[in-house]
Amino acid sequence: MLPVYPEVKPNPLQDANLCSRVLFWWLNPLFKIGHKRRLEEDDMYSVLPEDRSKHLGEELQGYWDQEVLRAEKDTREPSLTKAIIKCYWKSYLVLGIFTLIEESTRVVQPIILGKIIGYFENYNPTDSAALYKAYGYAGVLSACTLVLAILHHLYFYHVQCAGMRLRVAMCHMIYRKALCLSNLAMGKTTTGQIVNLLSNDVNRFDQVTIFLHFLWAGPLQAIIVTILLWMEIGISCLAGMAVLIILLPLQSCIGKLFSSLRSKTAAFTDTRIRTMNEVITGIRIIKMYGWEKSFADLITSLRRKEISKILRSSYLRGMNLASFFVASKIIVFVTFTTYVLLGNVITASRVFVAVTLYGAVRLTVTLFFPSAVEKVSEAVVSIRRIKNFLLLDEITQCNPQLPSDGKMIVDVQDFTASWDKDLQLLEDGDLTVIGDRGTTLSGGQKARVNLARAVYQDADIYLLDDPLSAVDAEVSRHLFELCICQALYQKITILVTHQLQYLKAASQILILKDGEMVQKGTYTEFLKSGIDFGSILKKENEETEPSTVPGSPALRNRTFSESSVWSQQSSRPSLKDAAPEDQDTENIQVTLSEESRLEGNVGFKAYKNYFTAGAPWLIILFLIPVNIAAQVAYVLQDWWLSYWANEQSALNVTVNGQGNVTEKLDLYRYLGIYSGLTVSAVLFGIARSLLVFYVLVSSSQTLHNQMFESILRAPVLFFDRNPTGRILNRFSKDIGHMDDLLPLTFLDFIQTFLQVIGVVGVAVSVIPWIAIPLVPLGIIFFVLRRYFLQTSRDVKRLESTTRSPVFSHLSSSLQGLWTIRAYKAEERFQELFDAHQDLHSEAWFLFLTTSRWFAVRLDAICAIFVIVVAFGSLILAKTLDAGQVGLALSYALTLMGMFQWCVRQSAEVENMMISVERVIEYTDLEKEAPWEYQKRPPPSWPQEGVVVFDNVNFSYSLDGPLVLKHLTALIKSREKVGIVGRTGAGKSSLVAALFRLSEPEGKIWIDKILTTEIGLHDLRKKMSIIPQEPVLFTGTMRKNLDPFNEHTDEELWNALEEVQLKEAIEDLPGKMDTELAESGSNFSVGQRQLVCLARAILRKNRILIIDEATANVDPRTDELIQKKIREKFAQCTVLTIAHRLNTIIDSDRIMVLDSGRLKEYDEPYVLLQNRDGLFYKMVQQLGKAEAAAVTETAKQVYFKRNYPEITHNGHVVMNASNGQPPALTIFETAL
Repeated sequence: MLPVYPEVKPNPLQDANLCSRVLFWWLNPLFKIGHKRRLEEDDMYSVLPEDRSKHLGEELQGYWDQEVLRAEKDTREPSLTKAIIKCYWKSYLVLGIFTLIEESTRVVQPIILGKIIGYFENYNPTDSAALYKAYGYAGVLSACTLVLAILHHLYFYHVQCAGMRLRVAMCHMIYRKALCLSNLAMGKTTTGQIVNLLSNDVNRFDQVTIFLHFLWAGPLQAIIVTILLWMEIGISCLAGMAVLIILLPLQSCIGKLFSSLRSKTAAFTDTRIRTMNEVITGIRIIKMYGWEKSFADLITSLRRKEISKILRSSYLRGMNLASFFVASKIIVFVTFTTYVLLGNVITASRVFVAVTLYGAVRLTVTLFFPSAVEKVSEAVVSIRRIKNFLLLDEITQCNPQLPSDGKMIVDVQDFTASWDKDLQLLEDGDLTVIGDRGTTLSGGQKARVNLARAVYQDADIYLLDDPLSAVDAEVSRHLFELCICQALYQKITILVTHQLQYLKAASQILILKDGEMVQKGTYTEFLKSGIDFGSILKKENEETEPSTVPGSPALRNRTFSESSVWSQQSSRPSLKDAAPEDQDTENIQVTLSEESRLEGNVGFKAYKNYFTAGAPWLIILFLIPVNIAAQVAYVLQDWWLSYWANEQSALNVTVNGQGNVTEKLDLYRYLGIYSGLTVSAVLFGIARSLLVFYVLVSSSQTLHNQMFESILRAPVLFFDRNPTGRILNRFSKDIGHMDDLLPLTFLDFIQTFLQVIGVVGVAVSVIPWIAIPLVPLGIIFFVLRRYFLQTSRDVKRLESTTRSPVFSHLSSSLQGLWTIRAYKAEERFQELFDAHQDLHSEAWFLFLTTSRWFAVRLDAICAIFVIVVAFGSLILAKTLDAGQVGLALSYALTLMGMFQWCVRQSAEVENMMISVERVIEYTDLEKEAPWEYQKRPPPSWPQEGVVVFDNVNFSYSLDGPLVLKHLTALIKSREKVGIVGRTGAGKSSLVAALFRLSEPEGKIWIDKILTTEIGLHDLRKKMSIIPQEPVLFTGTMRKNLDPFNEHTDEELWNALEEVQLKEAIEDLPGKMDTELAESGSNFSVGQRQLVCLARAILRKNRILIIDEATANVDPRTDELIQKKIREKFAQCTVLTIAHRLNTIIDSDRIMVLDSGRLKEYDEPYVLLQNRDGLFYKMVQQLGKAEAAAVTETAKQVYFKRNYPEITHNGHVVMNASNGQPPALTIFETAL
């Protein structure tokens, strides 16, 4: 079921001509649209057929499978790298030719420059042949410049496409693998890790392909340049080359250090994101327990470790950038110092040929080559991580997948009845969009979507894992009779259940205990042998683990009752996938933050907040002079050389007139000043980069903490409205940008920007009239930049919004893995994933091509500038000396790559500031009420535990519908109150109102204190809750019971013993300090529910709320929980939301809710006297025998409470003879 995209636009690149391909003309229509209005997803061109995710993934998968087989034959580890190389080497090799041509052109330029400067050195106004020759050289120089402008971008575009293909193919393989991981493998990896592979690791492939060719081009170019320099300045060139060669290992050392820091950082980031994921998924529980501070501390400490590593790697990066910035200065300095000290005379042509040649080789050797080494080493780490993941065990596909043609044999008409009522409640009927993991549905509704999905599959065998426990009695009976017995009448159905009343209908009954079969037979056989089911389940002292296949090893560790929770959590209906919804909401959401930015740039406010988060104003203001000083020293150093050369040649001329020997200048004065300038350029360069990094990384830390703080304080509604993926995206991708890329890009931008200013300044000071053509060029540039940024920003936005569904789809697939497999929907989910990937590729493709479109045009502007300077200086030959021309022209040549890089970086900085904006947007979300007020309740409050609801209305959002209406009720001290009602009657909302998960209207008093007048923590920590879906967090058992370390070990063990978990925990290797698997998945649901009970016992609060806590538990555990609650909480006020009436029939009073209103509220027996009452009807729906038993219990309890003198020994005297032993048994054990 691929999402239905509107007919996509065909890709114009497919039939573009050569000229259009080279200059990217085919993109012009897109820019026109982008100029007029915002780009939407429909404007993107479809993916080229060879770039489709399915095609690429299957191609690489084929090579990988071959490699695995070959490795098995040779008994070695399979190598993912080999598979990648086999798959892509041909297409990638061709691109090497581009590199060759481009780098050769770079080497030719300086030689021609030398010839032009030579003309000035031997300037003779009468020699016209020399002038024409010089014009010829200027022409060749211009041609070289234009060739470079075009070739460079074509090459980059193609290598980036290669990177994209590799990344897409990898993602396809990783997802495919994730769908078929075995249980064992699931234990070895976590959702966080898989998401990280897909969000961070594969991105290395985008970068590595860019630089790979420089691994051979770098050394080759260095050799050629050395030869040319030798011809130009002799042996002194070796001194400069020596510096280059010393810098190389230094940089590769930094690279190695960097990658080791990198993998450490990655581990911290993994843990932080995994913890964040748990916090966001379990936020309701964290809020109800008042545990925010504990998690805040946890995340803060993880973040602190991560930041310390990031700061270190940032300083390394800063040194790297600075060394790149000053390398050329040091090299030229060393070369010419040696040259002069060896007794040679400096001339302008030699100086500037050498400077330009070094410039050419420097880029390759000090930037591209080390980058290649760094990116390759990072890619190797990533490939290793991905390979280890791809080698995990898979589940064995026993049977070939049967084709599911979706033929309907069963008529499922009757079945819909149970859903009808609910479908009417939902506003869009069966087209209602369900939130992330079905947040908008109640537990019962999720269970029914699940069941409906199963029936809809029309299989031959049905395994139903306790689908009836999450719904109330009436619906449960309805489902059982109409769906399980009627609709599935022809099918083999295996039903796991705790509800004994349905056993009559079974044709075979299996009773399991600890994964082994206790008894087997039909209902009548059991009755004949006089076995009482209840007693079988009771006598067992262990917890009964319902499981369908007794001996199968796969199910032993993880019982079925566990996976029932999985399937419930993940019941995202696969009939209508939520992909479009995710995009829309993400879009709406991003659109909201975009609206203000549509006009121009990221607001100044964002920059201000970003900088001030990192450091006080003083430091920020201090950054400015440091930057300027660095740049001035940089230019002065070159200017001093040209001045020196001019002075020298002036001497030569005058002296030669007299026919004398060349005089030497005062060497030490010139050298001294030269050295001083070099040293200051180096020092300022390094100081500046470290300072910038320090400020920006600190600001990333501050903003992360503010955002996290703000998320913790956001009301629950925020989490219902925003899918986990979107919130996580802020913490992973956006914070990742701020930690890693933004500081680097920012510093790079500042450096190159100042250099561009320097170049233009030098050119204008040499040939003032250059300012004239500069003006129109500048105007063209600004218009171009604005024109480009309008489109580019939209493209970038589309890229990030189309990326979200890829992650959402991955994480919901991982959470619903069991369901996907049970329905053999792997194919369909894989196709969906590919569709999401292709949509992202469309955006990514535009992102690559639009930036190249812009870069080609920018370099054209630079080329014009170079041409103007070259020909201009020839026209004005009379007024200029060689040193000035050399300086102006060699600077103009460096402008080529640098200018477009500067502008691209400025656009990048703006684009990445979107991440900062997105983070800042989350730093001031609407907040819940404060956690503590000035007015704090006395520490012993609530002593009585009296709860009063006074005309309470409640809705989850300001504009949402009321879910509780005019509720007024009094719950007395130590009273046990049961709360019943149909699904969606407002039972859980009552709890939400009590805990103030959203602010209720009306008044709720607890022991004469208004709940709205005290802080949320003061309120929530004083009530214990046992939630419907038990949540454990990764970490130790101790942390799960007592995150604030408020209790002694003894208390913890006692609590565990009370809930009969002591043995289970003692068997763990580290006892209470054993790390739990992700979300505690190594415990069954029953055990997790018991942990929640242990938490409640530890808290010793006066008020206990139980939210359908026993819905997913077998009667045995259920009874244990009930018993513990009666023992431990006898002195407490207990509110129980229940589906099974027998669990609450002995309550003091029962509240009956119906669509948000309190309909009945009295003692159970009294309610049962009203034949028209809702409660009476609910009891009757249990079936005759059960109803009688429940009524009897209610009667017993009523008389015992109100007329104790009539009863003795726990038997009701007047009823002793009417022969209902079961009722009495229930009654005795119930107390």
